[in-house]
Amino acid sequence: MNFLPPSWKRYSGDLLKSDLTAGLIVAVVSIPLGLAFAIASGATPIQGLITSVVAGSLVAVFGGSRFQIAGAAAALIPVLAAISLTSVNGFQDVMIAGMMAGVLLILMGWLRFGKLIEYIPYPVILGFTSGIAISIIATQINNVTGLVARTEAGEKILNASGLVQGLTKHEFFHENMLETFQHIGSINGWTVLLTLITLAAIVYGPKLPYLKRVPGALIGLVVGTVVAIMLDFPVETIASLFGQVPSSLPAPAIPEVSFSHLLELIRPAFTIAVLVGVEALLSAVVADNMSGDRHHSNRELLAQGAANILSPLFGGMPATGVIARTGTNILSGAKSRMAGFSHAVIVLVIILAAAPLASQVPMAVLAAILIVVASKLGEFHHARHLLQHAPHADRAVYVATVSLTVFIDLTVAIEIGMVLASFLFIKHMSENLPEEVDLAGNSQYAGLVNHQGACPQIMFHEAHGPLFFGVAKAFERKVCGDMVCCKPSVVILRMIKVSMMDTTGQRALEGVLHTAKREGRHVIFTRANPQVHGMLGDLQEDGLLAADALVPNTDHAIKTAMRYMDPEICRSCSSRVFKECALQPGTAEAPVREVAEAPVPNVPGMHPVPSPA
Repeated sequence: MNFLPPSWKRYSGDLLKSDLTAGLIVAVVSIPLGLAFAIASGATPIQGLITSVVAGSLVAVFGGSRFQIAGAAAALIPVLAAISLTSVNGFQDVMIAGMMAGVLLILMGWLRFGKLIEYIPYPVILGFTSGIAISIIATQINNVTGLVARTEAGEKILNASGLVQGLTKHEFFHENMLETFQHIGSINGWTVLLTLITLAAIVYGPKLPYLKRVPGALIGLVVGTVVAIMLDFPVETIASLFGQVPSSLPAPAIPEVSFSHLLELIRPAFTIAVLVGVEALLSAVVADNMSGDRHHSNRELLAQGAANILSPLFGGMPATGVIARTGTNILSGAKSRMAGFSHAVIVLVIILAAAPLASQVPMAVLAAILIVVASKLGEFHHARHLLQHAPHADRAVYVATVSLTVFIDLTVAIEIGMVLASFLFIKHMSENLPEEVDLAGNSQYAGLVNHQGACPQIMFHEAHGPLFFGVAKAFERKVCGDMVCCKPSVVILRMIKVSMMDTTGQRALEGVLHTAKREGRHVIFTRANPQVHGMLGDLQEDGLLAADALVPNTDHAIKTAMRYMDPEICRSCSSRVFKECALQPGTAEAPVREVAEAPVPNVPGMHPVPSPA
């Protein structure tokens, strides 16, 4: 395991200094985000910080990218919050689901599924990230406006622990929005003002000359908290809603759970695993682009799995690689895995030394940080471009995924988004049908045709793309329809552009051959790759395909086709487009009595060879 660079003997004090500097900056970024993401997910503030320590250190040492930073992530907030809200045991079930997701991620890495996650369509990924961003922003409306539970007399309602009680949370988006609008008359103007001040600090603070290297989230956290304390803003803080943040780590504990309850959590665990895998691998790709490095996707999945098993075990929450923190790590001068590991150690030191200070952070400040993060996460500029310029199918997938993520459930959104994208892909592929080729007008068949014209007895088609279940029926209809309509003596199907064929495609070809037999036609296949050739050979063994029906190139196909021509049609034909036509009846060169040309041998496993076509 390469903890240090490959040339570890040359790991100098200067490199260590660069890694420690990057680790310090990333730790400073992780603290406000960890607090905000934990609270928004339904966890306690300290759980977000613990996640940076446990998951951050594991992924830094064992991950597939040398620069990956893991921790609590905005992308997981709606899923974790939904599990916490609807489950029997609250956030404990989130931790169990996270550990189950860790097992699934290890299984995915072991089975080398790292590359398969890349096949999730971009409209689906953009759809659920935009939907997550909208959900996060919506959940922060109460913190921005300062809405909490109140009595009819307008007094704040306190729970049994003496903490201020927030508005009732519901499972669905529209129910939460309705709850907010019902209490809209109780807006706290000071909270709104503090949110605006914090947003301004986050956006414009890093543009000041002496703050260019300071993360905007940290500037907003400090400015918003100091303003609230110095001016004594009457706003809710972490302490008033959640109590004091402890300065100690909880002891490791394995949650008790029954087997039947584990089965209930499989579906949300799968969603967490997919989100963690997608987010982590996207972050690793960004890291590669920024650093010139190359990550190992399956190793990354294994590390993320281990992190998600151990993080809840030590009191943390589900985690993943985070693009913003990983990018900050690289831009801050990270040289090796030491940077990510030092970030986790620094967060641990801050927890032990100064965690209680976090208790005074106003909720409006955290809301402002979350709004900025969600706006970047949603990539709304990419979404606008997609809606304006993408094909209608991609737009439909994107809108459906966003809508389902916001109004129903992220799990449902991913499932239906993938299914919808798959159906639309199949529909698109079904439009990629074989086309009739003009041999005289196509330069790649030069030398096969004497002059312009068309042979009345040969129908030459070229197939495109994979011949699989999505296109098989349309392929069969197209070829059979043209065969019946044009009534050729021979049908030549050029298969060089058919990358693969499944059993449904093979059955479609059976239908073509049955139609050809019924119509008295002869079918020849040319330039099939080994996989397609093997499946065509099965049809030969079944007696559906003639012994001379598989040939290596178009030249052989034409020579073979000449033996199945109708002599009477050749006698009256004036086109004579092929050089072989000179040997057909009706020409001066034609012999009085035709001698059958020896058939082209059918060599098992024959595949394309260099030829004119």
